[in-house]
Amino acid sequence: MPKLELSDPITTILKNTTEELTANAGKTFGDIWFLIFGGISQAADKRRAKYAHDLSVFQQELSKSISQIPSDRKIEPSLQITAQALENSKYCIEEKELREMFTSMISNSMNSDFSNHIHPSFAEIIKQMSVLDATILKRFRIELYAGIPICNYRVSMFGQSGYVMARENVFLGLPGMSLEISSASISSLARLGLIQTHFDIFFDDPNRYEIFKQHSEFLHLQKSYPDGSVFIDKGVAKLTPLGQLFVAVCIPI
Repeated sequence: MPKLELSDPITTILKNTTEELTANAGKTFGDIWFLIFGGISQAADKRRAKYAHDLSVFQQELSKSISQIPSDRKIEPSLQITAQALENSKYCIEEKELREMFTSMISNSMNSDFSNHIHPSFAEIIKQMSVLDATILKRFRIELYAGIPICNYRVSMFGQSGYVMARENVFLGLPGMSLEISSASISSLARLGLIQTHFDIFFDDPNRYEIFKQHSEFLHLQKSYPDGSVFIDKGVAKLTPLGQLFVAVCIPI
């Protein structure tokens, strides 16, 4: 078989593409190296400046929060709690909602009123949360014990046994938010052990579930399955015991 020779233009394109991918990979690694170890990269100047600003804001917020602890309640920080929190916070301080959680957690760990309520896993939990997770969790501070309404969209076909679960853990508490993303956050919060979803209990007031029947996804399912029936499985998402402590400690009032 004759050897395939690449023309000079094609060779140049492949070479440039390879070099570009290598350069991009190196730049990304360099930026990550800085974020973790404080390395210096000219290509990360803007990111470094923003990170330095956010770090300064975090330090100011934390100092202010600690200074507000009454002197008769202020205690020495736990190395286990504080060190883990600071370590995990460096991945999240650019997000205001997550930074506030770390600030609240660290300062409360130095407050005798809260110190016994803080679990070492809290820092790792915050690190795994998205901004949307944090936003939804704030809703549970209002409904600390009652929980919030959720539902499943279920489709049953006429003449067939069983059903199809079209959507699970539907949460509509944030207007304008994608149903898929907000429902995924409910599932994520459950995975983190902060909430539990129940469909064997629900709110007695049917008006709390009316919003699910008016949602475009429910109306779309009704049109998509004219030969079937679309049902709403009423449910409620409630904080677990761990979640109640987490909200009390990590979500500022």
